[in-house]
Amino acid sequence: MTMISDLPQDLVENVLSRVPLMTSMRKVRSTCKRWNTLSRDPDFAKHFVKGLSRLIIMRSQFRLWLMSVDFHGSLNHKDDLDVAPYVKEVFHCNGLLLCSTKDKRRLVVWNPYLGQTRRIKPRIAFHKRDIYALGYDVNKNQKILRFLDDYATFRNPYVVCEIYDLKSNSWRDLDVNADWEMDYYHRGLSLKGSAYFFAKEKMEWDGEGEIDVTDQETFLLCFYFTRERFGPRLPMPFHSHAEETVALSSVREEQLAVLYQGDSSCLVEIWVTNRIEPNAVSWRKVFLSVDIEPFFGLHQFDFSGGSFIIDEEQKLALIFDKDKEYIHNTAYLIGENGYYKTLDLGEDRYHREKTGEYTSMQLVCSYFPTLVKIQQRARRGKRKERDY
Repeated sequence: MTMISDLPQDLVENVLSRVPLMTSMRKVRSTCKRWNTLSRDPDFAKHFVKGLSRLIIMRSQFRLWLMSVDFHGSLNHKDDLDVAPYVKEVFHCNGLLLCSTKDKRRLVVWNPYLGQTRRIKPRIAFHKRDIYALGYDVNKNQKILRFLDDYATFRNPYVVCEIYDLKSNSWRDLDVNADWEMDYYHRGLSLKGSAYFFAKEKMEWDGEGEIDVTDQETFLLCFYFTRERFGPRLPMPFHSHAEETVALSSVREEQLAVLYQGDSSCLVEIWVTNRIEPNAVSWRKVFLSVDIEPFFGLHQFDFSGGSFIIDEEQKLALIFDKDKEYIHNTAYLIGENGYYKTLDLGEDRYHREKTGEYTSMQLVCSYFPTLVKIQQRARRGKRKERDY
């Protein structure tokens, strides 16, 4: 009787290459030792990943879902990623995911392809307005940034900026002179190991009158993990102010794209960088400019929870949005020459019914599988890798 482990190498590779999504790799690895070893081989992994459609991680009902996108108006193979209960937000870096939980008790670093996780506890209690980022320095040492500017507490505002080194298993404070502010719902993204954020000039309020936000400078900020500091203000290709829609996205993890929709405007514009480094940026001409009123009416994409991805070759954008009650999720596919389509992503009532809270965090981030392992704390003796 022929055993699974006795099948020819080319047949095994053909079978495994047809596995629909990474989450199915858990079953593959548990089949036999040989299949487990093959799934971790760099050459096979490159072949496997090349055959996949564009992948995204979607957060809904405080859970993560892995989905494939074909940019023809469909989202396929929705798989539940059971990494941690009640995931509030997720940050993608080089195939690794940094997840924060709703109870604010821990962070989880996860490689879905390898099934490897690491849980991290805070030194100072996590806060609902925390901003997190995962990155690495020139020596590929993985680190986590935690930034909190509690400007909402005008009587006693405070700033927390600290970094966690996965190799040394330690938190330490960073000295930051923040003459700028970042809204906690404007999550950043990772490019080449550095983290980029949409930020704006800090406006001082004396407790009287109103602040004119139309003159508030907006820009990009980069946190450079090698030097463990924020870089200079990087110019945006437009000027925006509060309650206008601004969202960031990565392009092949090499360039940055930004979406802008003005207040009470139906014109959606997307720019892509020519070059981006921690201390410099240059922008191409507008990648896509679409008046969405003929298709969707007077619609303003959510300025706090919106996210998007683009297809450069087809000049298409897929924008993920929530309704005003932060319950219903919809994807809008737009392109040149009047191309448009809407995709119903269903409702997310769990947070409203169980907690009474709104969820205005980023809905979607791109995902690229990797064989990069999560760094573990250096210990005596061999540490067994944890798989799921």
